[in-house]
Amino acid sequence: VFNHALGIKSVTDAYGKTIPNPYSLGNVFAEACGVGFHKQCYASSSIDFGVSFTAMHWLSAFPSSLKGKQYMHAARCPESPAPEKEQAARDWKSILQARSKELVPGGRFVCVNFCVSKEGYFLGQTDVGASMWDSFQTAWDMLKTEQKMIDEDERLGVSFPNYYRTKEEFLECVDDIPDLKVVSAIEKVVRCPYRELYTSGKSGKSAREYAEWFVPTTRTWSHSTFKSALKEDRTEKDKEEVMAQFWENYMSLVEKDPESHGMDYVHAYIVFEKAA
Repeated sequence: VFNHALGIKSVTDAYGKTIPNPYSLGNVFAEACGVGFHKQCYASSSIDFGVSFTAMHWLSAFPSSLKGKQYMHAARCPESPAPEKEQAARDWKSILQARSKELVPGGRFVCVNFCVSKEGYFLGQTDVGASMWDSFQTAWDMLKTEQKMIDEDERLGVSFPNYYRTKEEFLECVDDIPDLKVVSAIEKVVRCPYRELYTSGKSGKSAREYAEWFVPTTRTWSHSTFKSALKEDRTEKDKEEVMAQFWENYMSLVEKDPESHGMDYVHAYIVFEKAA
């Protein structure tokens, strides 16, 4: 919705609820760039310090090589699928080349991005609790086995267009960009704040309330990918009914054993600096 009086567009979350945006906060001077981060976004030698949080795992193209396969995400595969791995490598080199051009000499770029850790952990699948990805798969499979709402092609039609790089994959192309050097690179697991608060007993929520509170944080970034697995000839209403049941399936899983369900973050924290 465009507010002609203020000259700004309202922003909504994944559920259509209006939320504040930087342009409507007052006394905040915001600047936006409509260019994707896979390309150069700002003028050369114009940025002193850049930061990116949990964004650059999304790919610039959609290999969709996991459609029809057992796994819906590259990180789940015993071996990384070549199409996603190769696209991620091309994208990462493009990203670093763009950031190198944007930075002033001596400028720094901090990238905090989802990764596969040396232990094999990744977003939602660590040494604590149930795997978020197992839960996704179970809730999605129920649409076919129990609710009879999707067919086998749709059950196997989910292929996430992102890739969680290892620390080695983050670092392997840096030598190809002479002006950029790595200052530091570490991995860290951040425990799910929803589950941490619930298991501490401080949330005051019932099992169902916890499910309705936690599950939406997984929906915000995954809903469109699941929905895209549904056949194009379905009506929009039909698709939304299927998706509503999918999320209800997931919440029901969480409600049965809330302390097992969460989404731990697994990040690589990498600091780059442009040569002075």
